[in-house]
Amino acid sequence: MRRTAATKRLKSKAVADAGIFPIAEAPRPRRPYAFGDGSVGVEGRIYTPEGLFSQVLPATGAAGKVSGPTVEHVSLDSAEEPGKVDADREARDEKKRRQWQKWSEDIIPALLRPYLHLLKETSGLRLMESVRRKGCKGCDGVRQLTVSCIYFERIENINLCMCKEPALQLLECGLFPCAPSEPTLAVDLNVLDFARELFVNAAPNTTAWCDTLEGFLGSRKYKLKTRNSLRGRFGNALHWYANLTNTANLKIRDYLNAVRGSVLTMEDGDEEMDHEPQQLPEDTLMEDSTGEGQESGGSGNRPSEYLRERCPCCFGGDNWHKPDEMVDAIVCIDACFTQKRRKDQSDSWKPPHSHPETIFVSAEEVAEMEATVEELRPSKSKKQAPTGQSAEAEESDSSTGGTESHRKQKKNSSPANKDDNDYIPGMRVPNSVLKECNDSFTAADERRVKASTLFFADTGLMAILCRHDRVLWLVNMTSAGEKQYYALTLLQKLFQHVPPHFRAGVLYDVGCQLDLSCKKYGFLASFIDRIIFAISVFHAYGHNWLCQIIYHPRKCPGFGLSDGEGCERFWSLIKSLIPACRVSGYFTWLYTIDTQVKHLDEVSLLSLGSWLKRKWLTMVEKKTLAAKKLEAVYDQGFTEADLRKEWDSQIKEQMKPLQKQSKNIAKKEIEEILTLEKNVKDYKAQQEGLEAMIEKGDYEEGMDIHLAQSTIAELRAKVKNAQKAIATKRAKLSVDEQANLARLKKNNFLRLRLNALAIKHRIRERLRQRKFELEQLHNSYRSSVNQAKLDKHAQQQVKHKEPGIQTLARNYNKLCTDMEAIIKAKKAPKGALVPLKIDTEKLFSLDVDDPIWQDTGLTDQTDDLASIPDWLGNEWVVEGIKALLRHDRCLEEERRLIEEKISMQQWFQEEWEVASVATNWLGEDEDILYQVEERKHRLLQLYLAWEPAIQVIPSKTRQVFIWGPSQQEIDAAKAFEKTEQVVSWVEDETHEIGSSNEDSDDESENEMVTSACDGSVDDEEEIESNSTDYEEALEDAEYMDNIEYY
Repeated sequence: MRRTAATKRLKSKAVADAGIFPIAEAPRPRRPYAFGDGSVGVEGRIYTPEGLFSQVLPATGAAGKVSGPTVEHVSLDSAEEPGKVDADREARDEKKRRQWQKWSEDIIPALLRPYLHLLKETSGLRLMESVRRKGCKGCDGVRQLTVSCIYFERIENINLCMCKEPALQLLECGLFPCAPSEPTLAVDLNVLDFARELFVNAAPNTTAWCDTLEGFLGSRKYKLKTRNSLRGRFGNALHWYANLTNTANLKIRDYLNAVRGSVLTMEDGDEEMDHEPQQLPEDTLMEDSTGEGQESGGSGNRPSEYLRERCPCCFGGDNWHKPDEMVDAIVCIDACFTQKRRKDQSDSWKPPHSHPETIFVSAEEVAEMEATVEELRPSKSKKQAPTGQSAEAEESDSSTGGTESHRKQKKNSSPANKDDNDYIPGMRVPNSVLKECNDSFTAADERRVKASTLFFADTGLMAILCRHDRVLWLVNMTSAGEKQYYALTLLQKLFQHVPPHFRAGVLYDVGCQLDLSCKKYGFLASFIDRIIFAISVFHAYGHNWLCQIIYHPRKCPGFGLSDGEGCERFWSLIKSLIPACRVSGYFTWLYTIDTQVKHLDEVSLLSLGSWLKRKWLTMVEKKTLAAKKLEAVYDQGFTEADLRKEWDSQIKEQMKPLQKQSKNIAKKEIEEILTLEKNVKDYKAQQEGLEAMIEKGDYEEGMDIHLAQSTIAELRAKVKNAQKAIATKRAKLSVDEQANLARLKKNNFLRLRLNALAIKHRIRERLRQRKFELEQLHNSYRSSVNQAKLDKHAQQQVKHKEPGIQTLARNYNKLCTDMEAIIKAKKAPKGALVPLKIDTEKLFSLDVDDPIWQDTGLTDQTDDLASIPDWLGNEWVVEGIKALLRHDRCLEEERRLIEEKISMQQWFQEEWEVASVATNWLGEDEDILYQVEERKHRLLQLYLAWEPAIQVIPSKTRQVFIWGPSQQEIDAAKAFEKTEQVVSWVEDETHEIGSSNEDSDDESENEMVTSACDGSVDDEEEIESNSTDYEEALEDAEYMDNIEYY
């Protein structure tokens, strides 16, 4: 201790006062974030009867001396020795292990059958009064256990006889315990179900829920013995009850799959045996099958049951193979770095709980693919990535890198094959173009912070979804970047679950780079020939035009109107999990995401019919517009064959390899010199404008004198650097190149064309950068005040850059006008074309057919041509090719939607047949029979949602499809959906005779509602008047298309 005021009384009372300060109130050393076990001492003030003292707590556990008048004192840093702390922690961990083992191996399996019986007895926990007072009332000489029971409206204590497992007794009463052996608290199953339903529709927060429940019960004078003691025990009960329900659902699914296998076997054999009662193994429900269903692959003639359950439209029908299409199914892949998890702050043992129906690919499979990639990709091709470089750039191995064998092959190539040197075998896009795409995304990612492995144990998620936005698998990422082996793992997992001849279309932000790596290094060699890669629509702006010709889904055959942005919509749907998952444990993180995906599956399955209807109407609209445009083109004398021939010629011409590298370098140096000179001119103009602004004192919005002065200083530095770069580049030019530069400056048309090309490249890059910045803002899910201010500031900065881009576009259009005048005056080279002007109103759309992507008329490719090809110079042919490609994609979408409708119907038909056969086979097992009947009820709900919606889609045959349910079952389901289901109050028969007419009306209404609940309403109009139109409710359920890209 060190005195802050002079006193001599301390020395005489040193020993007596050493413990005067309560140890619990001592300031604790704090551990800086992410610094391991290091700690920083805290200086605190202590008020004692002897005066005010300042205490310096050491960072370590040792007691130390301090300067000044001191006394011997005990260490206030820790009340316990480190060894004892470790022993206590180990004891707590051992207790957790025993409890987890008791729950998972004994309690949950023992509660499975009683839980299913409870569901049947209470009609799905609806009628709980009959089971509330069950259980042993007490045995002689047997200990009693008092348990506090949490209900919505009360807390009730009950006494349990220990003659039977408390967990089993509580479950029979409709309660679930907080501990496996001797629980002190149990929760009503309806309360737990309500919390589970809430946590999939809002951010999961057990603390807030328990605080709310305690406050609600406290306002009614109910409380536990200790306040704020509900959260831990309620969390345990909620977790293990969820585990019980998930296990029960999995067992029912496995039972139905066992029935399905028997039905399919009989259909392949003797059809007369169908629907005859068969004996299944008695332990079907007791088998340990926690997630094995995901591991089963395709049977050879159909996708796996896992995939058929994931998406009925893609994998559910017998028509999974589509010979008329390029691919059998379309999937998309994307990564999300906002769904990450911090490193654990302690090394205590965590219970390894996982969802029985997890959609995560195991870490072992990811590690195996990583090892395969490391083996197949030569180490010499790996380059040290610069700080902030994207994973796509790090993984793709750009064309200039290559391996030693590739470089030798290029060196030894014969002159006859020199045009093929710019291509990787199997690729249709030149390597130089792919490198530009790689550099484009690299430049974007240098400005984006993804995830740090220093602070985060799990850095993000990568997902593969079908085109109906239904999740197929997820991968947990642990690297700082978007490594390619994650995407390869997902694709390998997909092809493990499909038949040998299955073909897939894969949409990925950098699909061209993934395709390049697979062709170059032999990744996925066993099925790469059955994959067609494309780029997602929203990220196509980051790719070169030549890359878009091959990989854009609107140009690439087979993808219809699929946009590949389902992952973006999925990330938006689970963004509410970010705060809770960021600080959760590893297994809790996976379990929470699995639970949310399961909920989204159920919601999207109900709206699948509406999805097909909406896509069909969109396709019809786009197809009609494209057909009208084609009709106008055909009226000009062109035919469909002409347009297709011109499109093939365009691809062939534009995909030619670039000219000799040395010539390109010289040309590039000259272009850069002219561009830098134009930049210097622009910088000086901006500088003069700011100086004039300062002289007049009239500033623009967001500008002041300090900002203006700093901007002028920056512009002067830019001018100085640009002039220095011009001098350096001029010195590198040869005599011929100097002459070419002089010729360009003297020839007005060539100078204008080169300047226009440079400006157009600048516009493209600035538009891409704007898109990347906006994307980063759209992916920002944090809602803190500081983050909101930063986002608002960033949006203002992005908007502040738009006038500059528009000014560049106007300058470019002026140069085009000047070039057009020179061409009309016949002072331009032979074959020169007028460049396409930029529509400033559509400048920021970056559509694939916008002229911003093409450099028509800005290069010397047509200077020596005797005639301009129609695909380049004929406006009708140019527009006709665009319309033809749109019409082709609409036809593909039309055929695919019809097939998906058939798949949906066939899936439903089989599911209904399996449920019906299972009903016949169950016999006296009423508990399982109830679950199968509930399954049939959910199928009827799907029928009512799907059947009206997909009627807009025509069938391939005139034969009426038989879904499966009888008309009586359909009518009963309609009556249930269109009628309110309530508990009605019925007046006693001994009511007074002189009751008013109003009372009689109420009684009639009550009788009507009661009969409606029984499904015996005769007046259909009365049913409709008491309900909401079902199709209207379905429209509200269309949540998966919050983001649409066409």
